[in-house]
Amino acid sequence: MTNMKTPGALVLLCAILMLVTATAQADNCERIQFQSGQNTHSVEGIISPDSALCYEITVGAGKTVDMAISGVNVIFSIDGITDAQDIYRFTTDKEIYTFSVGQLFRSVTDQPFTLVISVW
Repeated sequence: MTNMKTPGALVLLCAILMLVTATAQADNCERIQFQSGQNTHSVEGIISPDSALCYEITVGAGKTVDMAISGVNVIFSIDGITDAQDIYRFTTDKEIYTFSVGQLFRSVTDQPFTLVISVW
């Protein structure tokens, strides 16, 4: 007998796989640079239904990173750490982190977003 209670989980899994695949295929991720003396950076953009945007930050070990994305139907995933988040905090243990921004559920329209990253 098939379990029909988890169609949402299947859709979420497909969205995550799309983000992971897009990030893995990205040749060049946009490097986020913090201004001297600043610990917060905002990225504004528009994500199309069939793509993911790739970014990377370089931070020292033992730092705390807060990431939050605002917009409708948009998420971020941090390679090797977490998938499909709209807010997340972690402590760093390496220097370069790659993450992607995409739509959670594929829509027919582009979706604007603002991603705020704080390192302290």
